[in-house]
Amino acid sequence: MTRGRPSQERTSHRVLVVEDDEELMGFLEDLLVANGYEVMPARNGVEAMVALTAPDGENPQVVLLDLGLPLESGVSVLTFLRNVLRSGVPVVVLTGQQDPEGEAAVRELGISSYLRKPAPPGEVLAALARALA
Repeated sequence: MTRGRPSQERTSHRVLVVEDDEELMGFLEDLLVANGYEVMPARNGVEAMVALTAPDGENPQVVLLDLGLPLESGVSVLTFLRNVLRSGVPVVVLTGQQDPEGEAAVRELGISSYLRKPAPPGEVLAALARALA
């Protein structure tokens, strides 16, 4: 399911938001839709991997990825994206994890930004804009 403007009006970018916290997911969806993005929500790593294999034209143009996810971790999702799908879609990590080794691992896989929760809304929007530039 995607939220955002109707497709005939869409000039925005499609963002796959991968977040298991319902309250934060709702906040991020509202923030992104209010700023012209189309949101594809995924509440766990498996949903994210399925969304990443969407048919052409329905793929996300950027991913906002939590690392601490149920079923498959954010690192697994990023590994799947880079090594299985061989996709260069930009990824912005938004995580509550305080793990320098984990941060280094995802940076090696190729991310645009690494944000720690709670990141200010403006910082999230700026990271997405930089990733899409």
